[in-house]
Amino acid sequence: MAGTKRRIVLAFGDEVVLMHVAGNRSHTLVSLVTAIALVAGLGITAATAEAAARRDAPLLAAVKAADFDTVRSLVGRGVDVNQTAPDGATALHWAVHRNDAGLVDLLLEAGADVSVKNRYGVQPISLAAENGNADILEALLEAGADPNAALPEGETVLMTAARTGNAAAIRVLLVRGADPNLRDSFRGQTALMWAAARNNADAVHALAELGADVGAKTETVERPPNGNRLFYAPPPTGFTALLFAARSGHIDAVQVLLAAGADVNDTLSDGQSALVVAVANANWELADYLLDRGADPNLAGAGWGALHQLVRTRRMNTGFGFPGPIPSGSVDSIDVLQKMIAVGGDVNTRMTVNGMKDGQRNRLNRLGATPFFLAAKVTDTEAMRVLLDAGADATIPSADGTTPLMVASGVAIWNPGEDGGSLPGQEDEVLEAVKLCLEHGNDINAANYRGMTALHGAAFRGANNVAEHLVAQGADLDARTELGYSPLAIADGFSYSDFYKAQKHTAALLRTIME
Repeated sequence: MAGTKRRIVLAFGDEVVLMHVAGNRSHTLVSLVTAIALVAGLGITAATAEAAARRDAPLLAAVKAADFDTVRSLVGRGVDVNQTAPDGATALHWAVHRNDAGLVDLLLEAGADVSVKNRYGVQPISLAAENGNADILEALLEAGADPNAALPEGETVLMTAARTGNAAAIRVLLVRGADPNLRDSFRGQTALMWAAARNNADAVHALAELGADVGAKTETVERPPNGNRLFYAPPPTGFTALLFAARSGHIDAVQVLLAAGADVNDTLSDGQSALVVAVANANWELADYLLDRGADPNLAGAGWGALHQLVRTRRMNTGFGFPGPIPSGSVDSIDVLQKMIAVGGDVNTRMTVNGMKDGQRNRLNRLGATPFFLAAKVTDTEAMRVLLDAGADATIPSADGTTPLMVASGVAIWNPGEDGGSLPGQEDEVLEAVKLCLEHGNDINAANYRGMTALHGAAFRGANNVAEHLVAQGADLDARTELGYSPLAIADGFSYSDFYKAQKHTAALLRTIME
């Protein structure tokens, strides 16, 4: 559904057809198999198009050329209207594909088979749904086409119409007996989910009005509990139409769904709420709307809530320099953060799993982390100040004793220059974050379970301004980790393998201070 788009070029007779197929992180709704079946299933490669055209019977050739007079003449002479091309396509397939209602009517009057499938299992009615042509759908249904016809992977005619978005076509199908709650065989998706995923609000309204279940979920895959999602967390399942729309920031579809009775606090199988899903994808305007409609910012079934997720999404660190999601809408993330707090969001809520991983680059156990802790990790001082103004406790550590001051200084940093707060030009913000933590009660010499202190963090980061400030405020230059490493040893790279970088400039500074 929402996500990156690939352009697929398919030869289709003597035409070139461009299809934009959507991809996404975990749950693809638009099936590439479906697209190929609908288009490539009728056509053939450009290299063989000319040879195949020579093999076509006159009726097929005339329909492909949209030559109505020749088709009428051939039909009048009794030609077989159900003759097929090598791929199994009939003249009716081609007439429907070309969206030519006149040819469709002519062929139907001559006895064209409305249920014939090409070699890829595609019936003419699926092509009419792809075009969103209500009149042709009506004609095919009147001639006996199955309103619940489906492609081999289970995509029904109604699902195709929902994806393409013509509400009139959807109403024709539903009135003629299409089941709005059939599921495809891929992931148990319904027509309503397809419409919501594409933000086809009129289609969503038609489906909901005529019997679609707004609470239906995709199939849920049961997985054993995992309290530590450090390196791998399987993608969630159990999407509703609302959750598909929330992931893509589709406000129009969400509005229709909520009016039809969808639960604003819908959750995925792993417990992520619609609000968390919207925030995770930087759909700030939609998140703001969901809050106005009663979304609970404290739902944390996945082990973290919307405040945690917002802080993380604002400054992503997925490893290898990958960017975060592109924000949608006109609302700023700080405005959403403030609204979450205003409607009762708990600024001191703690994560109950080690989740929201940074790709494969993780040195930080987030179990027990607060939103302020996460903001300090990426030295997001704007978010830190908003949280502090709302009463956040800046001293709450993670479960392993790591404090906000430690992570702001650089404890658990992966790679200076890549981690949040370590990019060029951010050095002053790092120092500002450190000062905020100290001003609000963090113990400058506190140590976590590995014996790391804030000064060790500054050595990891290679932040000389932070190291100088910490020492000036009383940081212990000789503090030792559980393995006996001092901040100077860390800066020298003594404990580093290929995973860490020595910070020689910080080592030189510490030596100067110690002299």
